[in-house]
Amino acid sequence: MTRLRRGASIGLLGVFAALFVGLLAAPAGSAVLQGNCTGGAVFSNGASVTERQPIDDVVLVPASDTVLYTGDTQLSPPPEDMPDSFTGSVSIALPFGSVTIVNWEGTTEETSVDMGSYFYDVSGLAPEGTGGVEVTATHTQRGETCVVVVTMALDGDPGWQAWTAAGLTVLAGVGVAGAGVKRSVK
Repeated sequence: MTRLRRGASIGLLGVFAALFVGLLAAPAGSAVLQGNCTGGAVFSNGASVTERQPIDDVVLVPASDTVLYTGDTQLSPPPEDMPDSFTGSVSIALPFGSVTIVNWEGTTEETSVDMGSYFYDVSGLAPEGTGGVEVTATHTQRGETCVVVVTMALDGDPGWQAWTAAGLTVLAGVGVAGAGVKRSVK
């Protein structure tokens, strides 16, 4: 019976370790999941990203920046005085769900933008210097939806919080393993 408990504890510890490593693994690259759109962004540190980026690129960006962007829906312009309605968003994938950074909506007679700018600050949403996270951008206009996924990492040092979390994870794993060990009473 003791071997069974010890085996179950070690197996459970292995499952926790595999889950922990899986959560730390960076998703790779970029992909247009839907639509024919094109676009790109340039950051103040010189990094840039487009929908054609190689799948294994992880783009290192500042946690707070003003990004310059371009985009084209590849739609023909709408008839004069009949603007299209549009919606869109950018979100970051987290281990348990996602967080939306920005939403947009409105009406326009344009189907592309040559040079827009947007200030963002995600320093409190995602850890710096810990690897890539999936960033998803969506835009819907005239019934056409475009979805692009890119892997980005925040430039910087993860800080003491990351080391503390890693240490507590290890301690929890040791506690789980120890819980299955039968102690003899003398």
